[in-house]
Amino acid sequence: MIMKYLFIIDAPETLTFYKDSTVALIKECLNQGIEAHYANINSLSINQNRNVIVDSYHISSINALLKNKLKLKNKIQYFSKVFIRKDPPFDDSYLNLTFILEHAQNVNVEIINNPTSIRNHNEKLSILNFKDLIPPTIVSCKAEEINNFINKEEKVVIKPLDGMAGNGIFMLTPNDKNLNAILETSTKNGIKMLMIQKYIPEISKGDKRIILIKGEAIPFALARIPSKNDIRANLAKGGKGEARILTLGDKNIVKSLKAFLIKNELNFVGIDIIGNYLTEINITSPTGIVEIEEQTNFKAAQYIINAFK
Repeated sequence: MIMKYLFIIDAPETLTFYKDSTVALIKECLNQGIEAHYANINSLSINQNRNVIVDSYHISSINALLKNKLKLKNKIQYFSKVFIRKDPPFDDSYLNLTFILEHAQNVNVEIINNPTSIRNHNEKLSILNFKDLIPPTIVSCKAEEINNFINKEEKVVIKPLDGMAGNGIFMLTPNDKNLNAILETSTKNGIKMLMIQKYIPEISKGDKRIILIKGEAIPFALARIPSKNDIRANLAKGGKGEARILTLGDKNIVKSLKAFLIKNELNFVGIDIIGNYLTEINITSPTGIVEIEEQTNFKAAQYIINAFK
């Protein structure tokens, strides 16, 4: 029986094909004879009988991702696996997707990751479950509280809870002349929550992305090293990616997360580590697969697809 995998993704024309992790996973499915389909976040519906219906496109080849216009309509149980690979922000559309996909679990469709857990575990806030692994951190929208934290820690990084790819991230110090203006803008005048963390100097050596599959790390991390003129290591902001063997410290952090991830069926995760600190647990569409494959002999996409067979 031919396996059929559905990938819920952003619009194909927004993907950077040569380095996109989802494209690499789809390509591996095709190599293994797995029938691959894609749908976008607004392609699912549900009726009074709790049947989840998907408008999807069959992927006959990677090139067909941009060309295929033949829409197929199936119940979600037509698919063996469903991979949620939609990038943040986690907005109302994303929220509603998780509500709909919860019903798909009633017909024994494996969804990666569990939609309830995606909804319940913010990629920034979830690190608070591991207070011994993270740098000094607060989450607030109150200027006074944030300023007090900055004065105490002397140098901090602020980031929005719903951001990705380095967007909205700033390094701040007590003497920064733009401090109040940045906080006003970032919090939308005290309405929007931010995560504020003590600045970790080891960022200069790289922000390591480690892919975890069913609680186990793949053998290599992708260290994203910021450019000379930026504190942000994200590849989308000019950071350089460098594959590295996991350190003992990396492995200890992975070990500390394993039970939590398995319990919550967060089976495809990308954690971020700076120095010896856990800074994020990415559960929506972790990346870094292509860069690791290009720099090592490890076939990351093959490993991941095989793990979910």
